[in-house]
Amino acid sequence: MVPGGLPIWFVLLSVFILGSIIGSFLNVCVHRLPDHDTISGGWKGLFHPPSRCPRCFHSIRLIDNIPVLGWLKLRGRCRKCSKPISVRYPLVEFFNGLLWVVMYVVEVGTFRPDGGAPLHAASWLYALDLSPSPAPGSAWTSAEAILHLRYLYHMILLEMLVVASLIDFDLKVIPDSVTVPAMAVGLIGSTLGCVHIFPVWFQDPGSIHTICDNLSGGSGQIPAWLAIIRDAPRIPAWIDDWPRLHGLAVSLSGLVVGGGVIWLVRISGSRVLKQEAMGFGDVTLMAAIGSFLGWQQALTIFFIAPLFGVVFALANWFLRKERELPYGPFLAIGTLFFLYAFKHLWPNLEATFGWGPFFVVMLVAGGAMFIPLLRLARLVRRLLGIPDPPITDSLEWRAADQLHYRAGERVDRFQGRWRAGPEAEWPGADAGRGQRHESDWRGENG
Repeated sequence: MVPGGLPIWFVLLSVFILGSIIGSFLNVCVHRLPDHDTISGGWKGLFHPPSRCPRCFHSIRLIDNIPVLGWLKLRGRCRKCSKPISVRYPLVEFFNGLLWVVMYVVEVGTFRPDGGAPLHAASWLYALDLSPSPAPGSAWTSAEAILHLRYLYHMILLEMLVVASLIDFDLKVIPDSVTVPAMAVGLIGSTLGCVHIFPVWFQDPGSIHTICDNLSGGSGQIPAWLAIIRDAPRIPAWIDDWPRLHGLAVSLSGLVVGGGVIWLVRISGSRVLKQEAMGFGDVTLMAAIGSFLGWQQALTIFFIAPLFGVVFALANWFLRKERELPYGPFLAIGTLFFLYAFKHLWPNLEATFGWGPFFVVMLVAGGAMFIPLLRLARLVRRLLGIPDPPITDSLEWRAADQLHYRAGERVDRFQGRWRAGPEAEWPGADAGRGQRHESDWRGENG
């Protein structure tokens, strides 16, 4: 059973239907958002014109738009022109419904109807005393409400990642119309103050005391500034006093750190590896992920995603000899893996981020080692037989430049000469160019 006394099968079925309906909308987003350069233009294009066949432009009936079942009823073909409809549409709808079901079990779960078990124990995304605590006597900040609000909040993030991944896979771009609105939702939603997993800052007193004892050599004599760090509370007091402001701080720090690490990779990788290491769409995508989850989670996903990407990148090189691979889908996979496996990752995350200021020092040191590691990666790439991308001299006059120049010079076929007479060329060619009258005039006056 679940809250409200509803059977679990009914809740999960309802969640699946909702997810498949939203999956139908995601198909529209994937198809239409890349067609517009502006954010407002992209979102206006989602609702006009209505859904129609891209070949015969016949409007799709409402009954044919039923997720999965509509495609099966039409047997994968347009009702009007009988042209095939891509199987990706029902697959996105079906698997998006499954995604909603799986994440409901992960984030909300099932629990005893008599209330005997703590509601937080049902969720896999629970960081013990660091996760938001329910407020007694309030329906909006009860344990049940917190779990469901956070579930919906994270599903908005995952749906954005589905759209961004499919577009990136198709076109190797991630439009701002996908990521920028998601950032806005992440920032606004964070002001609820109860949708984060753990706070913007915390430290484990046991780990801090151990580090301080090691720095003092076991004598217990440490500088005053180090004593301040050692005696600091596990969570700053202002976090409990200002929950909404703290939620916004979690989101803002995640946006800055998430986008910043990818920006660092983009700049450093381009200089060391002599090619674009990350697209700007990956920067905005990671910033959007951070705005929903926070800076600690953004850093964790930053290190998880390459573990998935490197396997596909090596296979893509050895099988297809292609160096470029869209990275957005792997950031999405890393995010989904983080949310799904959080209860297994949490002990290590608490031990790492619990270092407090010492973790920041370690992070800065790791950033300083990033460029040497990139140089090592370039060396390994050469040893594997993967050459550096060719360097193109922008001042070199290439064959493509010559063709472009000649095409631009001869847009008007009369340029630099006069026709000898109207009989010099078949008049149909002039009519096809819209130059028939000009041709007659030049012929008469040539």
